Amino acid sequence: MWKKAIVALIVAGVGYSVYDYYTGPFYDAPALNEGDFLLAFKGDVGLKGVMHGFGYKDQTRKYVSYGATDVPRWYHDTWSICRKPQEGEVTAFEGQVNMGPGGRFEAVCEIDADGDVFVRGWIVSVPDL
Repeated sequence: MWKKAIVALIVAGVGYSVYDYYTGPFYDAPALNEGDFLLAFKGDVGLKGVMHGFGYKDQTRKYVSYGATDVPRWYHDTWSICRKPQEGEVTAFEGQVNMGPGGRFEAVCEIDADGDVFVRGWIVSVPDL
């Protein structure tokens, strides 16, 4: 009796793990280069980005996304490439968004749709307290 219960729990655990992997945000992630890492956010924004050329993820900070409001719905599940912002972009972003104490504007995330590059969203980091 106990053996059947243990086997059923193991099968259920494996089944849930497979389901979670295939429905999770990293299932369809692109291949990474050295110094890249992935960020995926749930919710209305649903931003998924490859942090390209940033080195390794800073474990002492939390990453927060701001999604562009004019992005068509069919691009919400597309992986964007995130790059470091230019000086003019930093000034414009900081004028629009209050990041709070310790906030840092980290990246601009863009999608290349057949040569038409548009902003998908922005990444900010805050201290992980």
